[in-house]
Amino acid sequence: MKQQAHIAAIPDSDRVPPAPESTAPLISITTDRFPAWMKSHPIRWIVSVAVVIALVTLLCLGWTAYTVQHGLIQSSGQRLAQAATDAAAKLDMMILERYRDIQLLATAPMAQGQHPEALTAYLREVARAYPTYRWIGVTNSRGKIISTTDPSNTSLDQGQRLWFQQARTLTGARILDAQVSENSGGALAITMIAPLRSSDGQFLGAISAVVGVPSLMTILDETIRQLKNSEWTEQSQVEYQVINEKGDVIADSTHRVEGNLKQLGLPSATLVGMQARGFVEETDHRRGSSVITAYAQVPIAHADPITRWGILIHIDQNNILAPIRSFLWELSVLAILILLPLLGLVLGMIKTLHEEWSSTKREFERAADAEMALKRRTEALHSLVVAAQRLASQQDLDELLHQLLHLAKENTGARYAALGVYDGNPRVAIQFLTAGNDDAAARAIRLLPFEQLSRESPGQGDSVLRLPHFTAHWTALGLPEDRSSMMSFLGVPIRYQGQFFGHLSLANKVLPHGLADEFSELDEQVVLTLASQASTAIQNLQLLHDSKEQANHDSLTGLLNHSTTLTALTQELSRAERSHQPLAVLIADLDHFKQVNDTYGHLIGDVVLREAAKRLREAARRYDHVGRIGGEEFLIVVPNCDLEALQECGERFRAAISDWPFPTPSGPLVVTVSIGATVWSSEHPLSPDLLRRMADYALYRVKSQGRNGVDIIPHPHAVILEQLKKTG
Repeated sequence: MKQQAHIAAIPDSDRVPPAPESTAPLISITTDRFPAWMKSHPIRWIVSVAVVIALVTLLCLGWTAYTVQHGLIQSSGQRLAQAATDAAAKLDMMILERYRDIQLLATAPMAQGQHPEALTAYLREVARAYPTYRWIGVTNSRGKIISTTDPSNTSLDQGQRLWFQQARTLTGARILDAQVSENSGGALAITMIAPLRSSDGQFLGAISAVVGVPSLMTILDETIRQLKNSEWTEQSQVEYQVINEKGDVIADSTHRVEGNLKQLGLPSATLVGMQARGFVEETDHRRGSSVITAYAQVPIAHADPITRWGILIHIDQNNILAPIRSFLWELSVLAILILLPLLGLVLGMIKTLHEEWSSTKREFERAADAEMALKRRTEALHSLVVAAQRLASQQDLDELLHQLLHLAKENTGARYAALGVYDGNPRVAIQFLTAGNDDAAARAIRLLPFEQLSRESPGQGDSVLRLPHFTAHWTALGLPEDRSSMMSFLGVPIRYQGQFFGHLSLANKVLPHGLADEFSELDEQVVLTLASQASTAIQNLQLLHDSKEQANHDSLTGLLNHSTTLTALTQELSRAERSHQPLAVLIADLDHFKQVNDTYGHLIGDVVLREAAKRLREAARRYDHVGRIGGEEFLIVVPNCDLEALQECGERFRAAISDWPFPTPSGPLVVTVSIGATVWSSEHPLSPDLLRRMADYALYRVKSQGRNGVDIIPHPHAVILEQLKKTG
């Protein structure tokens, strides 16, 4: 409006004045001469005008054709480059997932324990679940295969194989570049290897998994299919090739693997090693036709040596330009047919061309919008990859949940985010985490009827919730129908092992010009993906916790195992030395346990051992350590227990076993226990080994005196030391 007012205020003196009347003769002369020239040369005039108009029209059409073709090639190249980049990311993710499978298998107790039957069944289950594996095998420390997905290979010796020799020197999993191996069935394949090592670093064997390159190419096949469906046609010449760093072709959509593309001088084969992504116009070395080639790098992490593949996607330039060329050819013919006989239709042609130009411009704008949407999705995908890495790196559940909350808020632009942890019960939240500042939205989210909606939705909260889902419940729940506090809402459930774990809520999406009316579909996909990644991360944390528990505890009794018990003794002894507090050590041995096994069988014996372990654990204090160090022998470490309290402590453990019969399937069974004990003090400092030997000797004295008692050796005086030497 200001510009219009300014224009309207321009004085008349600044405007171009009209021609004075004195110029009339000049006009008269021009109009007189021009018709005379036209009358003297009518055919030449018509031909000249027609030629000029035709030339101008052809020049305009040529310029339009060039501009449209150039723009179409650029936009098509960018779309191809984006498709190649997306395919590279998916291919990298698939290889990384198989790498993590082998990495996880290498640390599994089943693989380190060398259980061939169970391991073979597990390997076959993995191969069935992921058909990309052509072969998986596990060897012992000498290179002999003990478990494999191919039964005919169980006796093969891999000790001299290069991959086995490499695995012996590794500390973690590695990926070998694509090559033809004996286990790949004659096809190119990448090999993933990992050593099996014990807790002290001893080499136990190795794992080798062969992943066929053709099976990985399903990602590119799907990419080509989508390009044909969305951008071009089934008849379009859209092909792909995958090359290594040297330029050798390792996969080809036409199944014509043809040597080294760098040596053939293909520009795209050189550029893919220098740039992460892009496209180039080049000549196809097989057909000799002009093609647009998009390229993208596939950096393969954890490869040895460092490996970087390149994806090349080609499309014939004719396939890109055929529609516009056909259109322009028809338009040119029509223009010529109309302009030659009817010059009066020139304006109509110009108008038609203008309309076609406007239509083309709109197509470009739509293409730009689609490209922008694709860019946003690419950025969202990148954010999800980063989010997956952050969530997977968390070692603590609380940190993981806080990280999930902030990632969801940052990637959707929400002003407020909340995470309610229900752990299987949608009625009561055991934990409620928040991020952002929006008190009104916080109050509204706490009042939202998650429990009622979860009952009405199948699967207890499987549905994505938005603000309209709650409008039918405001009146029923006695809540005011006030949506001013929340302009937009997005809620997704988090599930763990099929159970409802929690609910992630986002409110009030912020845009540059204010609050959005609702969250976008892309936001919904991002949050659903984050929830899925969080579920996987939670499950991985639980698996890590379970594996640590299994590594430190006896499988039969649930007590600390032998090595963990001795470690606890050493740690408590170091703590006692620093604090100058006493430390008691007791060794408990079930009396006549062999007779129980011989009389009632080992199943009853196991019942007795589990019940004895349960009673000892219940009799111990919270910070005492109870472990099983032998068949029926238990070691108990009692911090802050002096000689005076040790007798009462030992008697408490003895009574827990001996005073009450053991319930067994064969009926109540009376079992007694003998306990030998000693105590460490700053006046009599002893090593862990000597403490155990003294307690063991005290146990020997109880056994020799009739069993079912407690004997304490207070300090290693000379007589006791001499007896210890005699007993070994």
